[in-house]
This record gives sequence, structure tokens and C-alpha cells, in this order.
Amino acid sequence: MDTVKAGFKNGLKISYKMIIYTFPLYIIVDILKQTGILFDIGVFCQPLMKIIGLPGEAAIGIISGMTLNMYAAIAALVPLNLNTKEMTIAGLFLGLAHNLFIETAVLSRAGAKASVILFVRIVGGFLAAGVLNILWR
Repeated sequence: MDTVKAGFKNGLKISYKMIIYTFPLYIIVDILKQTGILFDIGVFCQPLMKIIGLPGEAAIGIISGMTLNMYAAIAALVPLNLNTKEMTIAGLFLGLAHNLFIETAVLSRAGAKASVILFVRIVGGFLAAGVLNILWR
């Protein structure tokens, strides 16, 4: 019974962490979408996002994932109603280049060069996503 109680407590803690990122970000992205601001952001980011096969509006989700975490990225991407190809590309990109601030700091303390880590993860994300976009056709 103690194991069940501990598991339940851990589940609640994890759920809380997911909710504090996903719920507000989902609402913000939906408001940006309804007001047309997301469209403007999309137009600005379209040239870069087009390279990897994503609409410009997906930049919000990509940036959220790169700076915060995957939960934030999911919350920002879901309201965009991306298709399977676009979600797969976004997932691949963010699998390589997520949570950059914290993970780069941790790896730097382990002796790695922060600039190299950031370059490899971001460029690697763009390359992998771009190749997947080309191959998916």
C-alpha cells in the first residue's frame, strides 16, 4: 500500500509540473491565434520554418521547446492543428534541440564547450528536420 501511495504522490507531482507549463501556454497560443498575432509571427518566421517543412506559426512551439521543455512545445504546437508530417518533423527537431539552457549548462559543467553544444544541437536539429522534410515527399 505504501508503494501505491508513493506512486500516486509522484504521479500528482509530475502531473502538476506538466499542467503548469501546458495549460497556460496552450491558452496563450490559442489567444494569439484568435487575435491574428500568431499569423503575424508566422509570416515573420515562415522563411526559416519552411526549410524544415513547418508553417511559420510553429516557431512558437519550436522556441518554447528549445528554451523551456517538451511539455511547453507540445502545448504550443497542439492548437496549431499540425498534420502528422509536421508534428513528426517538430518532434525530431526538438528531440535534438530541446531545453537548451539547462542541458547546455549541465554539459558545460561536465567539461563540454557550451558554444559547440548549442551549435551541434541547433544545426543538427535543422539538418535532421530538413532531411526528413525532403524524404517525406
